[in-house]
Amino acid sequence: MPDVSSPIGRHSVAVPTPSSVTTSDQQQAMANEESVALRAAMPNSSSGVGAPPTLASPSRTRLLGSAGVGGGPGAPDEAHAVRLNVLNSSVQEARDARNSRLIMGAISLVNVPQIVAACVVLALNWKSETLCYRIQVWVLLHTAHLAVTLALEWMLFYLNGARSNSALRLREQYMAPLSQLKYGLDLAGLFWFLVGNMWVISDGARCDDGSAMYQLALWMIVISYAKIFLPCLLLLALLPVLCFCLPCVIRLLSRLQDPMRGKGANKEVRLRLLLWLCMEVETDMNCWWMQAIDRLESKTFTTSMFPPEDACCCICLNDYEPAQALRVLPCDHHFHKDCVDEWLLVNSTCPTCRKSIFDTTSGGSSNAPATSEEDMLRRV
Repeated sequence: MPDVSSPIGRHSVAVPTPSSVTTSDQQQAMANEESVALRAAMPNSSSGVGAPPTLASPSRTRLLGSAGVGGGPGAPDEAHAVRLNVLNSSVQEARDARNSRLIMGAISLVNVPQIVAACVVLALNWKSETLCYRIQVWVLLHTAHLAVTLALEWMLFYLNGARSNSALRLREQYMAPLSQLKYGLDLAGLFWFLVGNMWVISDGARCDDGSAMYQLALWMIVISYAKIFLPCLLLLALLPVLCFCLPCVIRLLSRLQDPMRGKGANKEVRLRLLLWLCMEVETDMNCWWMQAIDRLESKTFTTSMFPPEDACCCICLNDYEPAQALRVLPCDHHFHKDCVDEWLLVNSTCPTCRKSIFDTTSGGSSNAPATSEEDMLRRV
């Protein structure tokens, strides 16, 4: 939702559409709205006698293009960098099993049959005098490790997807201890897997009696090997796809995530916002708001301006290039000028720390207006 402290956030935009209007009528109405918005956005628009020209800023031009109204050549390099950033983000999320219901289902599908089979075999053959005692102990502890790890994985998955207030409180209280416990269980499981290799495979001649207990232990070892090496084999198989079909991989990963992640508003909502901007840009308040944005400190990037790890825009995730225009907010956070100007059109706070752009108490330098934000917003 837009920030309520911004001039745009204080107004609601609603364009009613009668239910009786046909699809062709709706398309015609949308086309008319686009033409009106385009005429209103032109610097020399003749919307009325004596009407002042609108402000044709880079942010407005990009907003027009994002709404599908204005054109403009794209930037292939920036688009490629954004695709790589999306891929990196998707791969990072895919590594975390707690963030994917599909991966959690796969883990359950592998572990639950082993747990059930082990419980049945142990219950039927535990008192058998012919069985190797070491195999019995290894299967018992390995089964307990699988059960505890599976329960812990689902608990972490639930806490990561928490939305209610009670679940969020549980997440803050137990997330860190459970993560540390899971890390310890992973190390213990790796150690016990090595012990199983020694007892079941290396010293198999001593314990290989052909019993169901030994066969179960052997298959557990094989499944553990598969879980270790299968991700590496999948990565090798996907390497040609990642190199030659990157857009397809991004689309595939996006299918496994939240369908609305990164989508933003649809074209109709963007067009309504654009119409409001174009119709209200001639008012005194909007002129002041854009002037307030222009008064914020701007710099031209040089390689010595910021440390290498900080020389990037956290809005578009691209690194700064020499001679690019940057905007430095009063809180000392910096972004690409075009990126943050679009944000400031509908928000009056920093995208990173959420401090007001009129707040100069943090020590940062700012060219913001001397009048307080509350006094200026009373003019709306």
